[in-house]
Amino acid sequence: MKYLPLAVGLGLSVAAVLVVPGSGATASMQSGQAETVVDRPHPVANKYLDQKPHWYLCGEPEMRTYCAKITVPRDWANQYSGNDLQIAVSKVAPAKGKPSRVVFGNPGGPGGAGLGMAPYLASQAPLAKDHLAVGFDPRGTGGSSNVSCDGAPGYTMDARDRDPANRDLIAEASAMAHTYCDRQSRGLLPYITTAQTVQDIDLIRQLLGYDKIDYLGYSGGTWLGAYYQTYFPEHVGRFVLDSNTDFTKTWLDTFVSQPQAFERRFREDFAPWAAKYDDQLHLGSSPGAVIRLYERLRRTLKERPATEEFLDGAVNVTYDENVLDQMVSGDMYSKLDFHSLAADLLFLTDLSAAQAKGGPRAAQRHVDALSPARQRQLVKRAGREAVGLRMLGADDAEDATFTAITCNDTVWPQGREYGEQLAARLGPHFPLVGWTMTQNPCFYWDRPNLTMPTPTGKGLPTTLMVQSVHDPATSYSLAASAHSRYAGSRLLTVTGEGDHGVYGGVNRCADRIVNTFLTTGVAPAKDVSCAGEGIPAPETAEPGFDDGSGAPLRKIAGFTKAISGYLP
Repeated sequence: MKYLPLAVGLGLSVAAVLVVPGSGATASMQSGQAETVVDRPHPVANKYLDQKPHWYLCGEPEMRTYCAKITVPRDWANQYSGNDLQIAVSKVAPAKGKPSRVVFGNPGGPGGAGLGMAPYLASQAPLAKDHLAVGFDPRGTGGSSNVSCDGAPGYTMDARDRDPANRDLIAEASAMAHTYCDRQSRGLLPYITTAQTVQDIDLIRQLLGYDKIDYLGYSGGTWLGAYYQTYFPEHVGRFVLDSNTDFTKTWLDTFVSQPQAFERRFREDFAPWAAKYDDQLHLGSSPGAVIRLYERLRRTLKERPATEEFLDGAVNVTYDENVLDQMVSGDMYSKLDFHSLAADLLFLTDLSAAQAKGGPRAAQRHVDALSPARQRQLVKRAGREAVGLRMLGADDAEDATFTAITCNDTVWPQGREYGEQLAARLGPHFPLVGWTMTQNPCFYWDRPNLTMPTPTGKGLPTTLMVQSVHDPATSYSLAASAHSRYAGSRLLTVTGEGDHGVYGGVNRCADRIVNTFLTTGVAPAKDVSCAGEGIPAPETAEPGFDDGSGAPLRKIAGFTKAISGYLP
């Protein structure tokens, strides 16, 4: 689950400073059209049911992954209107025998490419024995028919800067996003919704020949999974929703919880960990000292951004306050990134000091003294974190799909006033991302004529929800709220932990419970908890980056990347 500026937690209670809008807080909200309709499943035309997907080996042979493209209507409500779309699908069968069940996976986003879910699910030994593992790239992204926001202005402004001119620039950039995205997406943008995507999933189910599906969805994939259950309850098997949105409310409710959650993760998890290992990391001997170092560095980079050449001039990277914020917030998702973040904070502190003392040439000499491997690491992380560095790997289609789904699915207040009020409430208490509430195209979005049914869980088999208590991107409060409203759900809480994405190597206790549920259908009789396994000590050597070890969402992304090179 991204946080809003890419569409691009602090232990305080917010009860006294923030009124969180619920799904009924719609007085100032509007959809793009006067009438709204409740979307529903539509019978599938024979031309889609009769297609025969061509499956071919994608990825290295040892992955045993096969891919195909299936054809779906652009608009499931108008299946004969033409302009069909292509959805990329992957599958991995058991090494021996015929599977008796099928498990679908989604990595979240929303809009994350998911072909890597098939080999990822198949790599979980308990699932590999009897499940056909299936992944797919949702409409809009990856190897499926794409949408694009190419050319739309990014958020290069400092969201903390409350100068009226800066606030005007942020509002203008947000307001322009829909125009750019709509123009670049060739009429497809209104059809990038969860209501359309769940019907794509059900067509895949039918073409694979299964009556029911099991499902594992992370982050934004919990939203998608809950809506599939709502639209197609008769085809629901064993569903696991990991790192939960509040799918019983609006996207606004999910995003407005992020500032406190990111701040809490930074202040209560990262800063104490960094202080504990100050003899190795050199960021401060107390949590407060670590936080003050970040704030000083942020002020310095705002006053004097550092633009450096890496890899003998092949790449230029500018470090400013926005890139720093993206690096810090991006590394809150997984405890395995804490050492990488600590190393980068120390590097930037030393870089800024060199620039202040000796100017740009001294700063460049500081970079040139780094090993080529370390320079590649820094470039890679700048490409992953910095807004606007498209050449370094940011994915336009994924970002555009994220924006379209979150802005299209549910109503948002329209105009700049609401976002600025949120920022004014949240920013002073949760500055890491709280001020960025204004940086949101959804406050200016022309929505399609859509109202989706609210997921309730009624009449469904047990749904297993999994959540760590300090998750930065999907706050524990969201899972608790959705669980209280979702009939028959069980909540598995991982205490003393904050990773976003739990199943698959983060916590052995949680893995055992999830595997038992997916392989036998036996769910916990009541809500249950697992103790966190702790944040590992810093490596004695230079930290590695993006190796994916133990981080489920990164493992999935690695599998997806390996497959994408084989797509036609």
